[in-house]
This record gives sequence, structure tokens and C-alpha cells, in this order.
Amino acid sequence: MLHDGVAALGGGHPTVSGAALTDGAGPGLGATLVPSYDGAPSLSLTTTRFTVGADHDLLERADLFGLTTAAATSRGHFPGISDQPLAVSAARQSATAAFGPLGFRAAAVTVMPVAAGSVPPPPPYRAQRISARYDRPFGFLAVHRASGLVLVAGWVATP
Repeated sequence: MLHDGVAALGGGHPTVSGAALTDGAGPGLGATLVPSYDGAPSLSLTTTRFTVGADHDLLERADLFGLTTAAATSRGHFPGISDQPLAVSAARQSATAAFGPLGFRAAAVTVMPVAAGSVPPPPPYRAQRISARYDRPFGFLAVHRASGLVLVAGWVATP
């Protein structure tokens, strides 16, 4: 799931441009041709607001986080910090990611009643509209664009 997203960022999975997408190309993805006045493609993204958070005791998996030696009390560590022998006695991490109204731009709708006039001509073009709908469990990645480094990854089990 998330590993596929990370692999795609690293070039490990083929990617498809929006122009090459077909309807039903993936879960929640749609691609259709719609009438258009300018012929420009468009994207419609629908998602739910959510907040995910997690707390971790890093010493439960000290080897994974490189803390095994630093937590050992058999000898002192960190001599540059203190003359007394030190060891890591606790290591916790809390993480939160929130996506909601303040995380996205808002759109304004203005209603203006008008008098009857002529019917506008039909749109002269057809343009691709891609839609992505995240209303089922999904994963997300926040990526540093310049380096491709994944900064935050998470899974929304119940949108």
C-alpha cells in the first residue's frame, strides 16, 4: 500500500501521466471527456477531512531506531554531555497529521440573478477531466519535492 507510493516516487513503479489515464484506472480514479470552452484538462479531488495521530515508545523497538546501545545501562554514554555516565531511559514519539478546511484553499460561489438573454453557444471543445475520490481507506505521503524524501506517511482507515 504505502510502500507502492514510496516505490513510485523512487522510480520503482511505472507512473502514468494524466493524459494517459482511462476511466477506472485505479480505485477512486475516473477519467472522462467533458464539454469545455477552452479545451484545458481539469482535476477534481474529493476527500474527507481527517486527523491521524500516533504515540510510540521507541524503546520497545530500540534496535529499529538505533537506540539499543544508547539505552544500555552497563556503561555510560554521551561523555561530551556529562561527566556522569548517561543512558537513554525513555524515548517516545508523537505524530499528528491533519487535513481539513485550513489545509486547502477554499472556493467562493457568487450568485447573481440575471434577466433572460440568449442561450450561450455550446462548448466547442472536449477536455479530459480526471477525478480522484478518497472516501474509502487510503494512505498518504508528504514528500520534500526537491529531494524526494518522504517526510510523513500515514494511513486513514476510516475516512
